[in-house]
This record gives sequence, structure tokens and C-alpha cells, in this order.
Amino acid sequence: MGASKHFAFMVLGLVAFILYLWVFVGFDGLYILLSRLDVYQYSLFFALAVGALCVSVVFDTLIWYSLLESLSVRVRLSKLVLYNWVGNIVELIIPSATVGGEVVRIALAQKETRHDAGVAAATVIGSRLISTFVYSGGLLLGVGLLLLTRQLPFYLVTPVVLVVSGTAVVVAGILVIAYKEGAVYKITLFASKVIGRLVKSPDRQAVYTARIYQGLFSFSGVFKTFKRQPRKIVKPALFAVVAWLFSLLVYLMVFYALDFTAISLLDLATVFCIVSTVETLTAGVPVGAVEVTMVNMFALYGVPLAVAGAATTIVRLLTFWCQIIVGYPIIEWMGIKSLFKSEVKLRGVKNSVPLDS
Repeated sequence: MGASKHFAFMVLGLVAFILYLWVFVGFDGLYILLSRLDVYQYSLFFALAVGALCVSVVFDTLIWYSLLESLSVRVRLSKLVLYNWVGNIVELIIPSATVGGEVVRIALAQKETRHDAGVAAATVIGSRLISTFVYSGGLLLGVGLLLLTRQLPFYLVTPVVLVVSGTAVVVAGILVIAYKEGAVYKITLFASKVIGRLVKSPDRQAVYTARIYQGLFSFSGVFKTFKRQPRKIVKPALFAVVAWLFSLLVYLMVFYALDFTAISLLDLATVFCIVSTVETLTAGVPVGAVEVTMVNMFALYGVPLAVAGAATTIVRLLTFWCQIIVGYPIIEWMGIKSLFKSEVKLRGVKNSVPLDS
């Protein structure tokens, strides 16, 4: 799907959300709410929301940074923050769930560290797994409490079940590759058969097969290192919790900016987790469905529709449009627009990461 089609879907979703606000929320109520706000209070908490968003991205990047550091791979944190931001943009606008974002991060990490793609993939996917466990824990806890205290609509239960099930399958597949004896050889053997059908040159077949084997072998080696020395993932796990908390603070600061404090942090955590689930399922067509879900979730917790509509608009302005508006110039400046295309090449090099024996 081309960039113009992505943009068209985003515009259509935005129009749909505006129509939803007009029909179900009402612009009059939004105008009255905004006209009564204290400008100083709004500006203060809005600035804090922006700050919380930036800090959450930094701590999310620190998960990745600390995994690389534990393997004695040195990369500047500032560069990883930029790479992480670029990956976030891909996840927001390209219909590939989080896969597209991870591919971009792996490609950039491999280029920056000059290690093989397996090491880059292991640290990127490892950081995602740590974040996923923290996020999934919050999601299951929040949904469980919601089911016990309120009637959760079926259309919200379904995406939660789908995402949790899909996540479990993906995690299981990753762990099989990382730890099951012989898995790397079997996958390489299967890949070589596929390559043999697609590539006629025996020399090129051998090169591609060797790259796949080396990448998978390094990937498995990194995960086995973390298994032997679990203390290496303690700090990244703490960073993941902090990143999650600051992401949640964005929601809280927006409600404070709107002078609404009648929703608890636990309720916001539930909304945040479910909305993130819907955003994952609707990746590539992210505008519209997520916003409508947010408004309905806030209303489920007793938030007035005008406040729910205003809070949703501001949160999405920060978490979606702000990341794209800020991130696109970064992509131009870094000269990596080609990573948004479907053909992303990960080139292995001879270096290997120093794994613990």
C-alpha cells in the first residue's frame, strides 16, 4: 500500500471521528467545556503530558539500550531514541501490526552496531518481549477488574482475546527458535529449500543460507545468554515498567488539563491497555476506530461525553499525530525514507557479539 493510500485512510478515519463527535458528543458541549478552562492550568498540564510522552519514549528506548549494553554492544542512547521513534511511526501508519516497526529497528540497529542481524534482532525483539509482558500484565489485570465491576461490551472483549492469543503464539515461536535444540538448523534447512526454488545460482544460494544460519544462531545465542544470566534483564524490565507508567501519565495529565479528576488511575490504566490493543489490531488504519473506542471506554467509567471527546482528541493529538509530525522530519534528516518501503534488506557482517560462555 502506497503512502498516498495510507494518508487517505488516515484522513477518512479522522473525518469519521469528527462526524462521530458531531453526532454523538456535540460540538456545543465541547465548546462550552473548552471555554470554561483555566488557560494556565490547561497549559501546565498539557506541557506535563508532552513531557510524559517524551520520557516514556526515552525509557522504552532504555530497555533496548540496556540489553545492548549487557552484551557489550555500545550505541549512543540519543541515536537509539531516534531509531525507536522512527519505528513507532512505522507501527502507527503501516498495516503490519508491530512487525514493520521491529524490522526498521533491526535494520537501523544492525547498521549502527555493525554486528550481524541476529544480534540486532535479538535485542530489538527482546526489548519488545519485555514491554509486552508488562503491558499484557496490565491488560489482563485491567480487563479482569472491568469484568468484575462493569459490563464490558463484546466488541471490546474480542480484540483483547485476539491480541492476547496472537501474542502468546508469537512469543512461543520466538522462544522455540531461541531455546529449542536443533530449531536453528531445521529453520535454516527449510529456508534453504525455499531459496533453492527462488534463486538459481548455487553460490548465491549458499550465501543467503549462510546469512540466515548465522543470524538465527546469533539470535539464539543472545537469548541463551539472557537465560543463563537473568540478572541482565532486571534493569530492562524496570525500564519497561517506568515507560508504561509515563505512557499512562499522558492520559492523566490530559484529564487534569481539562479540570476533570473524577476518574481513577486504575480506570485509566484499563482504558490505556484496551485502547493499545485496539490500536495494534487496527494498525495501518489507526484513525477513527481507536478514537471511538476511547470515547466509549471513558463514558463507560462515567466520564461526561464532552470531556471524553476532548480528552480523546488531545491524547490522540499527542500519541499519534505528534509522533508523526515530529518523526517525519527525523526520517528526512536521517535519510532513511527507504525503510518505509517493503524492501528492507538486513545485511549480515562477520562481527559477532561477545556472548558469555
